[in-house]
This record gives sequence, C-alpha cells and structure tokens, in this order.
Amino acid sequence: MAAKKKKKKKTNDDKEMKKEEEEKTKIKRHKSTTLVRGTATFDNNKRVDFVTGFRKRKNTRRKKAATEFEKKLKEERREAKMNKRRTFREMLGLKADDDQEEEEEEKKEEKKREEKAYASGVSVVIEGL
Repeated sequence: MAAKKKKKKKTNDDKEMKKEEEEKTKIKRHKSTTLVRGTATFDNNKRVDFVTGFRKRKNTRRKKAATEFEKKLKEERREAKMNKRRTFREMLGLKADDDQEEEEEEKKEEKKREEKAYASGVSVVIEGL
C-alpha cells in the first residue's frame, strides 16, 4: 500500500507541475482601470439621422469646397487683371499711384458686400459693412 501512495504523490506532483507550466504559458491580459460612470441612453431618431446623413454631409462638404474654389478663381482673375494693368501702365510710363488707388477702391467694394453660405444651403448677403 505504501508503494501505491508514493505513485499517487508523483502523479499529483506531475499534475501540479503541468498546471504551473500552463499558467506560465498563458497570456496575461491587462485589466481595465476605467470606471463606468453614468448611464448610456439610446435615441433612435439621432441614430437614423446619423446613418442617413452621410450623403447630406458629403454634399455640404462639396458645396463648401466649390465656393472656396470659386473665391480662389475670382482672386486669381483679379490679380491677373491688376498685373496686366500694371505692365500696360509701365509700358506707357504712367505712375504706380493709380494702381494703389484702384486696389484700395476694390478692397472697399469687397468690404461693402459680404456673402456667407451656411451648411443648410442658405446664403446671406450683407451689404454696407
């Protein structure tokens, strides 16, 4: 009987050794330290607006980009005209003071009229500023 007990001890030791090896090879996971606070609410209308609003938001981005592109084109055209006028005046030998006066007048005109476009598609023109 004594021999049987020794065999059982060996098997128990073997089992313990296997468990220890398995624990060593297991991946240790990081425990989260964040605390859960408050409650989560679900609004189906907001979810539907978000899910179906991709096209709308994309179109507003396109409109905004188009208006910015138009402004850049307008500015480039204005600068090209000014450069053309300057070179023409330099060829004729006229003063550069006239150019500065024209630039100031154009700036005043731009300040008088200001246009704003909103995401909802409404554009507002403010004159007299």
